[in-house]
Amino acid sequence: MENINQRIEDLENSFKQLNAEQGRTTETLNAVLAELQSLKASLQKDATGPQAEVPFVRRSTPFVPPAKKQAPAAITNVRKDQLENLIGSNIINKIGILVTVVGVFIGAKYAIEKELISATTRIILGYGVAAVLCLLAYRLKAKYIDYSAVLMSGSISIIYFITYIAHSFYHLFPQPLAFGLMLFTTAFVVSMSIWYNRKIIALLGQVGAYAIPFLLSTGNENLPLLYGYLSIINIGVLFLSFKRNWKLIYQVAFGFSWFIFLATFVNALNLAIGFYSNLIFLFINFIIFYTAFLANKIIKKQLYALSEITILLINAIAFFLLGYYLIDNAFDNDHYLTLFTLGNALFHLVIGERIKWLKLADETVTLFILGLGLTFFTVSIPIHFEGNTITVLWAIEAVFLCYTGHIKKRETYLILSIALLLLTLGSLFIDWKQDYAPDTTIATKAFLNANFLSSLFVCICFGIISSLSIRYSLGKQGLIKSVLTVALPLAFVLLTYLCILQEIDLAWTVYQIKHSSEALNSFRILSLQGFSIGYASIWLWLNGQYFKQKHLATILVIVGLYALFIALVGGLTEIGILRDLYIQKKIGAALPVFGIRYGYCLLIVTLLLGILYNMKTFLPSANTTRLIALVFNTTLLVLLCNEFIHWMDIGGYANQYKLGLSIIFAVYALFMVTVGIKKQLKHVRMGGIILFGITLCKVMFYDLASLSTISKTIVLIVLGVIMLIASFLYNKFKDSIFGNEAEKMDEKVS
Repeated sequence: MENINQRIEDLENSFKQLNAEQGRTTETLNAVLAELQSLKASLQKDATGPQAEVPFVRRSTPFVPPAKKQAPAAITNVRKDQLENLIGSNIINKIGILVTVVGVFIGAKYAIEKELISATTRIILGYGVAAVLCLLAYRLKAKYIDYSAVLMSGSISIIYFITYIAHSFYHLFPQPLAFGLMLFTTAFVVSMSIWYNRKIIALLGQVGAYAIPFLLSTGNENLPLLYGYLSIINIGVLFLSFKRNWKLIYQVAFGFSWFIFLATFVNALNLAIGFYSNLIFLFINFIIFYTAFLANKIIKKQLYALSEITILLINAIAFFLLGYYLIDNAFDNDHYLTLFTLGNALFHLVIGERIKWLKLADETVTLFILGLGLTFFTVSIPIHFEGNTITVLWAIEAVFLCYTGHIKKRETYLILSIALLLLTLGSLFIDWKQDYAPDTTIATKAFLNANFLSSLFVCICFGIISSLSIRYSLGKQGLIKSVLTVALPLAFVLLTYLCILQEIDLAWTVYQIKHSSEALNSFRILSLQGFSIGYASIWLWLNGQYFKQKHLATILVIVGLYALFIALVGGLTEIGILRDLYIQKKIGAALPVFGIRYGYCLLIVTLLLGILYNMKTFLPSANTTRLIALVFNTTLLVLLCNEFIHWMDIGGYANQYKLGLSIIFAVYALFMVTVGIKKQLKHVRMGGIILFGITLCKVMFYDLASLSTISKTIVLIVLGVIMLIASFLYNKFKDSIFGNEAEKMDEKVS
């Protein structure tokens, strides 16, 4: 019977729509036909003359003249009629039933407060009103189905309300009977909604049912009854939404339920009193929506929209936050919070793996649920642990996710891995700030402390992820691949450097607290710079021999040049300070001083060779060749000058090396010119000439002012002779140097 009525209504609507479309089509056809006839008549009249007659052709379809232009007014009237019909037959009855139900609620509440009639009479009258509305809805269903559905929903709301107050306020029903009546009412809602095939019944029934706890709130509710009541309603409406695929019903139930839980928690004076009731029904509410959501999609094999995934996420987060708040207020021990968080993680992981194993849902949902489990597992770490342990566990989890993502070729796991690595970095920096604070390093042993070991372990995890990402490359270039194969290896190199560097600095800090010496600060700076130079040299060598990555070579060369500059300027200065202390006999042992010096120079040479090799191999260009020559000659000249100053100081000729430095500059300039002529390297020759100019300026404006007459004579003669030799070489080999250029110029002139 229900299907026949619904089919009749659908056919009537279709007939009205097709009839309206047919009318519009007929009007258009008439207008086109009239214009066509007019054009044909005009054309024939021009061709045959004014006396020619247009032959009449009888048509099988009679011509219908076009309608007069009154259609807009008719359409406007139709629209007004439709709006009036919508308001009068649809909106008003829904508002009316809501007002009626609210009126019954208010009247009942007033009767309760004033004790106008007995409790039993109030309940009987309430059920009587519901029965009258229900009977009236049944009688009107055949002719006025929408109006009848509204009345039926109002009667259902009143039944919920009366049953609730009969048990909660008057104790007329024992708890089993009250739950039975509510269960029966819920089943009645489901059956009526299916019978009417109108979601308005379920929707208005929902509004009335969920409004009861607020309308009758006294601040001292029976929590088991309240939560049981909500659970029964949720089960019924969710079954209905599944049966008819009414998503609005599901969404309304979801919003109302969590809002009621939130309001109950916020207004509770002491959550610890009803702890178990709150926790049990909180879990039941979570399971109801979680199961309804998954079952609906799994059984109907539907894909998940973003809004539906959002509801699933909100459901999980709301359950976790409210449960966390409840446990945190009830217990002082954080272990319960950890267990609760791990329980959330385990639940989602098990469900996700089960769905994945049975292939019950699309891959997006499976990955999302597994991601929820991993997220809660990640959150449980800082809840239970503190300090370095958090950093280590997050790093382990990041390795696991990255490995799974590469093996299973799931980019989602790689994204989660990157997010965890960012958390790990933040946690690591916080650890460093706390553990390397001045007041915490006094009793710390360098390289034998938990912070260094945890930091080193994190660096190893970064290295493992970098290795996995390079080995199992995703294929096409993208942001994820760039982060994992470029940014992450660089982060590994930098973190390892900072990890060891801080421990070296810590060792010297602890040692300086216990010992006092003027040389300790220089030793500290040289050890830090020596490690930096050696570390950069190792990576330059590894890239040149094994990795052979251009982008890595570029970064290492830039870092290496910076380290080389610091070594030549700052490192050699600190070595000079140690030399002065040795000369002043403030340092007794000569071997450490000289050993540090030449060991440091050896590190500089190693770094220089690594920089030049990577520049020549991975960054070949004309500009690179010039830069190589500049870096090499500058470094060699600085080392030669520093060595000269060193032995002048050792020999007792401190501050008397101006003449010698000028001669070294001039000799080295001559050397550059000679090599440039021999190797046909113009940039080297030009470098030698520039160095000659610098040397000449130094002699004229700096050296001569403080030299004796004999010294001035010597330096000028030596400088002049060296420059004459350079000029002689240019003249002797000018054909080989400028021959090609001269020929090209002659060709252009001719």
